[in-house]
Amino acid sequence: SSLAESFMILRTNLNYFTLDKNNNSDPKVFFSTSSTKGEGKTFTAINTASVLASNNKKTLLVGCDLRNPQLHNYLDVFKDTVGLSSYLVNRDLKLEDIKLKLKNDLNFDAIISGEIPPNPSELLNNGRLEELLKEAKKQYDYILVDTAPTMLVTDTSTIFEHADIIIYMVRTNFTELKILNHIKELKELKKLNNL
Repeated sequence: SSLAESFMILRTNLNYFTLDKNNNSDPKVFFSTSSTKGEGKTFTAINTASVLASNNKKTLLVGCDLRNPQLHNYLDVFKDTVGLSSYLVNRDLKLEDIKLKLKNDLNFDAIISGEIPPNPSELLNNGRLEELLKEAKKQYDYILVDTAPTMLVTDTSTIFEHADIIIYMVRTNFTELKILNHIKELKELKKLNNL
């Protein structure tokens, strides 16, 4: 379909950005984000993970929107399934403890956000997310992180440093044009690298 072709084009473009001078690619972390909710970041994250994995690349999708998670709806799992929020709180949990055993035929692994915590920004910056990504890079070629919108909360802007590439969504007939100034400002302030 034309939609599938669009995501294959995105995969090609991402591969272009991830190769070094010798055409080698270390494990990469991609963030999928947007300015407000409803712009398609979770939809894009899932489909991008799928096309990356279809190239025989081990791919992990991580739900990192701890305030209004949607990934569980797409993956047909319960919202309060053990996920990222539990990992960030409990230092005894490992990557394997929160990785989902998906019932459907998806070709990638996934971690959902889990229960909604009272302090998402603090949890995302307690060092555990960095540990998770470091561990995941040992097992996966690509880690795709579905994050919270940047204009609504500060959660995502405090963890941008962990992304090798940021896929920033805008949606036709939905995203207000004045929001483009917000994206431009983030880039000019160097809060967004490899956008």
